[in-house]
Amino acid sequence: MPCRSPSCWSSTVRNIKLIVAYDGSGYHGWQIQSADLPTVQGVVKDVIQHVVRHPVVLHGTSRTDAGVHAAGQVANFQTDCNLPADRIRLAVNSRCPPDITIRYACEVPQDFHAGFSAKSKLYRYRIYNASDRPVELVNKCYHYWRDLDVEKMSQAADVLLGRHDFAAFASSSDRRATTERELFRCEVYRHAHEVIIELEGDGFLYNMVRNIVGTLLEIGRGHWPVERITEILASRDRQHAGPTAPAAGLTLMWVKY
Repeated sequence: MPCRSPSCWSSTVRNIKLIVAYDGSGYHGWQIQSADLPTVQGVVKDVIQHVVRHPVVLHGTSRTDAGVHAAGQVANFQTDCNLPADRIRLAVNSRCPPDITIRYACEVPQDFHAGFSAKSKLYRYRIYNASDRPVELVNKCYHYWRDLDVEKMSQAADVLLGRHDFAAFASSSDRRATTERELFRCEVYRHAHEVIIELEGDGFLYNMVRNIVGTLLEIGRGHWPVERITEILASRDRQHAGPTAPAAGLTLMWVKY
């Protein structure tokens, strides 16, 4: 329920952490862009403001592109509303659309920031690798019917482990100060009809995960040798890497702090 009564208010400002899950199919990503484009951040922020009855600034740990999903997006906001964090969660969930839910809420120290405090994030990309269409998984995976050599994809993925300059895997529109990032995990494995790619890193450039997936697919289908991955890294040129894989297969799984 919204925070309406005087007893709901406090002189103490609290910092509330949320774990948010969503199907990104109907949104232009997490981050608010303009009033005309639906975003997950915009929807959740509006609902929170209705519940706590004051404007909030909602921070997120990842901007996630249009069509990308999340099982463990992390966000935080500050409020002087006295409602327990889990009551806020329940109230927000009762007003969110069915493709967004708050899985967890708790009070955290004032210096916690969903973006700046993050140590690593894990993304998972799902590829349905069979001839038949996965109609039950529409918008949840990328249907790639060609045969894939998962062993070669895995060998190429191993080259990406550690700290590198990932400029060749960043969108040309990325204007961040540095393109160096560290990958702690880059795994490729098959599960039934699916090929799963998991990447854990200390941060990701714009479209970096999807560009890595597109490159690994080129190697998996035999278009490029495994050694090409080293050449791409050294080039620091986006034009040398593979195509950007579709957004639908990508999910932000969790964030570590």
